[in-house]
Amino acid sequence: MTTPSRSAQKYDGTSATFLVDPDDGTFHARCRNWSILAGDNCYWAVAQQHELEAKLRALGGRYALQGEVCGPGIQKNPLGLKQVSLFLLNAYDLVENRHTSDIELRRVGAEIGEPVVDVIEAGASFAHDQASLLALAEGKYPGTTNEREGIVIRPREERFSAALNGRLSFKAISNRYLLDERD
Repeated sequence: MTTPSRSAQKYDGTSATFLVDPDDGTFHARCRNWSILAGDNCYWAVAQQHELEAKLRALGGRYALQGEVCGPGIQKNPLGLKQVSLFLLNAYDLVENRHTSDIELRRVGAEIGEPVVDVIEAGASFAHDQASLLALAEGKYPGTTNEREGIVIRPREERFSAALNGRLSFKAISNRYLLDERD
């Protein structure tokens, strides 16, 4: 990759997307493939706890925010969190129909006070082979003795990949994480 890239920590939680529908103004909390009904679930717990509907409306409903919901009762809580939390991984600009750059994602996260995934490494170019990527993927979640799931690699500016037939983004999963025998 000849453009600047970043490797971000892969959080072990459940994928969630939050948005205000541009057609009818309805707020949605979504899992990977479904809109989740309001109720007693981790999606709506984090949406209410973080006041995501109000924050997205304050941004004019412009963005859909995607991230990992992590915490007690989710994937055995390897981050050791005391409450359900959201870590932003993507922002999609609903007005311009595009994924935002990493810089824009971090600006939006800061503007609304929501944490964005931790960057493990950022560089002027992508200079890894398989062995160095797998080594970079290994590590512990901060403040724990738990192996992190791995990393997500993306260019700093969005880019199309002909090989992936979509946005350039891929994961490197830690072998230590895969071999870890959690309860």
